[in-house]
Amino acid sequence: MTYAIGNDATLGIACLGITHPHTSGRVKAFLRMPNAKVLGAYDDTPLLDAFVDAMGIEKRTKDEILADPDVHAVMIHPKSYLMADWAIEAMEAGKAVLCEKPAGRGSQDTVRLVETAERTGQLFQVGYCWRYAPSVDKMQEVLQSGQLGKVLQVRAHAGCSHNEADTDHMRQPGDIGGAFYVIGCHTIDRLLHHFGMPRSVNARITKFDGLMEPTSREDAVGAVLNYDDKLVTIDFMSWDPLPWTESWDITAYGTEGVMHSRPLPASYKLYTNGKTGQPAGWTEWQETSFPELWAVRKTVYSPEIAEIGNPVYFDREASAFEASLRSGAPSNVPAQQAHNINLILEALFASSSQAGAEVTL
Repeated sequence: MTYAIGNDATLGIACLGITHPHTSGRVKAFLRMPNAKVLGAYDDTPLLDAFVDAMGIEKRTKDEILADPDVHAVMIHPKSYLMADWAIEAMEAGKAVLCEKPAGRGSQDTVRLVETAERTGQLFQVGYCWRYAPSVDKMQEVLQSGQLGKVLQVRAHAGCSHNEADTDHMRQPGDIGGAFYVIGCHTIDRLLHHFGMPRSVNARITKFDGLMEPTSREDAVGAVLNYDDKLVTIDFMSWDPLPWTESWDITAYGTEGVMHSRPLPASYKLYTNGKTGQPAGWTEWQETSFPELWAVRKTVYSPEIAEIGNPVYFDREASAFEASLRSGAPSNVPAQQAHNINLILEALFASSSQAGAEVTL
């Protein structure tokens, strides 16, 4: 790897693109980070002035940021059609990249990111922030230790809340889907993290006539990821009434136990029958509650979707990025993961267009 910087050096990071609603959360995470400095932001939008004023950082051009030797890394946060191009420019300029998911408009973009990261040797991390919950780590530990026995079935539920399904952010021209594509990808990231790539998929991605806003895209999704040793089902609703992610749940059913895992507020429930070396019965855990809501309020620089208020996952994500950048360790969420997620999403939409027919990956 060629991207490591010393532990004593001040990490310089800048922002390319500010129109994604996660931008302020990530910028604030690096502003809080010891031995790091945010060295400006660029975007071709009238919202930029309000954003840099609110963050207390400098307005700069893209060329200035990419040519600055004190900028070791950039955060990529424009709309989806610019994500891959700007990330590639940054890696070719010798910068590490933390790129908002889904890192482009589909596999035609993410395959270029995989190639560029390999060719340049630069750190590339995708912003799948929900995987930093302790409940996610615990599920991975339980699955890898075999405490559940043979896991034969997995059920995953997620949704999109705050009526964001009917915002321009969820219906960008050229994106292959709406809320399921932009938000549902988080759940697919977790499923791949835990179980790897499936063999094939089936899906029904629905828009119900006359029920919800006609300008929005999918309303509800039912999908199946087919593995040689298990069946994984996903259900997704674009109009979740809950303001956090309380309804988001992944449950693994094994021959010796069951585990439920939720990301925020982070919690899990684990049942084992005592045959795998663990105490028999249910164990329940919940992380200390955070007073800040996940999404808090719309701002002058985020006028369509409320900016993120809860800092915990962006802080954990930023720490993982910094650790890789300083040590040369592999990316926590590499470009290949973003590519695999897009391959699955494309296959799911292709299956739905064929009335749920199986699509092989």
